[in-house]
Amino acid sequence: MPRVLRTTIIGGSNTVMEPGYLGQMLAAAERQGLRLDVVENMAVGGTTSAYGLFRLKAGDALDRSDLLIIEYALNDAFIYGDERRQFRHWARTYEGILRYALARNPRLRICTLIFGARNGSWLGSVPSIDAGIHYLSDWYGTAKVDISRELMRRFGRQVVTDAAFYSDQGHYSRPIATAMVADLAADALVRFSKSQSWADGAVTELPPAVDPDHFADAGVIDVPTIFRLAKGAPLVEFHNRRFALTAIDIGGHQLTLKLGGGKLLGVFHVSTPDTAPLALMRGDIGYHCSLLKGGVRDGKFKFLAAMMPCEFLYGAELLQGAPAETITIGRADGDPSLKRHVAKDNVPQEGVVSEPASLPLMGLLYSGPCLGFSAAARAQAVPTTDAPRRAAANSA
Repeated sequence: MPRVLRTTIIGGSNTVMEPGYLGQMLAAAERQGLRLDVVENMAVGGTTSAYGLFRLKAGDALDRSDLLIIEYALNDAFIYGDERRQFRHWARTYEGILRYALARNPRLRICTLIFGARNGSWLGSVPSIDAGIHYLSDWYGTAKVDISRELMRRFGRQVVTDAAFYSDQGHYSRPIATAMVADLAADALVRFSKSQSWADGAVTELPPAVDPDHFADAGVIDVPTIFRLAKGAPLVEFHNRRFALTAIDIGGHQLTLKLGGGKLLGVFHVSTPDTAPLALMRGDIGYHCSLLKGGVRDGKFKFLAAMMPCEFLYGAELLQGAPAETITIGRADGDPSLKRHVAKDNVPQEGVVSEPASLPLMGLLYSGPCLGFSAAARAQAVPTTDAPRRAAANSA
């Protein structure tokens, strides 16, 4: 009988693709006597570790899992790169995932898969994100499979730089390259499953934090919380063969988040042809943010689950403690005073989307204490004082 590990997966588009490495990896592992029974595959293309942390906190998958697989190295490197300030911010997020997951389920095994982009820095230098994963994984006693490094070692630079190895900048070619990746990952997972620490399901005791300002305690504002406060805002269901999502359309509302020294880490939404641009105000400074994905604009996808990283709000102050402040989120109506912001992998979105303009939101992730959260109809602002449930309560 094969050994069975109930498995939750968070990651980017390589883990979404069907067929792709994931299905091949599951099959390869089972051939070697290890069945990975997928509890939830939360992977979404174009997202970072912040989305993974949000999803883990907004649900109960960790309670039902023996193994957590993380696959964000490629996406995180694309967003955060090698710049010192951005890297430390990323490390707080990644450490937050490890620390939160192990605190919630001390018997959980965790394995991070490290993928590299075509022509990425890993081909000729020490990649920051990859190195950070190695360091933090060792610190917390979790597993990692450096696929990029193993590909280079086993097959050589000529293979991984061949034009046919990748289908584009960030995706392995199917089915040959994905099979190579799958076999490496499956072999490692089978090997880990036979180790004493994985075999006996030992309880993991958390070591002291590497960064005291890690995001394990980050707060979540999810769809149920917004729905409870945004009276009249409709829930919207999105379905295709891969995804079933529930969002809340706040096109007719404005959300107000009061933070007592933390930061807004991410806005999670659905991008459709009718999605309005987002107006985001941090104090007196406002931004007109495009939520449109190129694949949606070009008609390749009817919708895409997506995220807007919020590091741009803080600039050189990204790592510094923040004063208490108010952040408002709503539909942008073409205010010329707002600064234009287009996140990486998005396309510009000017003007106002024709009515009815929707703004389907899946939630927010923030650090620090929440002093209050309110939702008011745009026609008349009727503030509430209810604070959102903290992350642990959201996940219970």
